[in-house]
Amino acid sequence: MTEPSLHVLIVDDNEMNRDTLARRLRQQGCGYDMAVNGREAINMIEPRKYDLVLLDIMMPEVDGYTVLSHLKADPNLRDLPVIMISAVEEMESVMKCMELGADDYLTKPLDPSLLKAAVDRCLRSKLASAPPPPPRPLPEPAEERTGGQPNNQSLSIEEVVTRLVNMERISRKGYLFLSKTIMNTMYAKRGLSEVERDQIFRVFDGIVAGRIKIVD
Repeated sequence: MTEPSLHVLIVDDNEMNRDTLARRLRQQGCGYDMAVNGREAINMIEPRKYDLVLLDIMMPEVDGYTVLSHLKADPNLRDLPVIMISAVEEMESVMKCMELGADDYLTKPLDPSLLKAAVDRCLRSKLASAPPPPPRPLPEPAEERTGGQPNNQSLSIEEVVTRLVNMERISRKGYLFLSKTIMNTMYAKRGLSEVERDQIFRVFDGIVAGRIKIVD
C-alpha cells in the first residue's frame, strides 16, 4: 500500500478508462486528478505537484507521445515518472515510449496487479516500506495471439538491437523487448540466422564492454 499523500494525474479522453484508473488508485491509497486530453494535462502539470502521470497515448488534439516529449524536455519535469497506457501493443509503440523516457508501458484492458506493480516501481522512493513488486511476465508470442500468424508489424532483431545500442542503455524492459523479438523470429523461422545471432551477441558484448549500461 502506497502512502495516502501520493498524488497522481490520470490523462485519458475516455471517461470509463479514467474512472477505472481512479478506482485502482484509490485502492492503493493514492490521491489523483484527471485530465481529459493532452493539452489539459500539460496545463495542469507543475513541478513537484504530481508524483506520477498515467498517460494514455491515443487522444485527440495532443496525443500521449507529445505530452511525454514535453515533460522530458522540461528540466523541471523530466524526472516526473510517467506510465504510458494504451490499447496499442505493437513493439514500435512500446520502443518509441521507451526512447522518449517513459518509465513503464501498460496495455488495455489493464491488469490490476500489473498496474499496482508499475505504480509501486515508479514511486518506490516515496514508499514507506513496500515489498518488492512481482516480476512482470513475458508477453505471449504474437503468433499465439493471432492464431499462429506472425506479427508483420513487429520490429526485427536488427532494429531492436540498433535502438538499444544507440540508447547506450538497457533495462528490464529492454530485455523484455529483445526476448519478445527473438521469440517471434524463432516462431516464424523455426530458428535464428547467423546474422541475427551476431546481432544478439552485439548487445551482450556491449554490456560487457560498458558501452551499454544496465539501468533499473
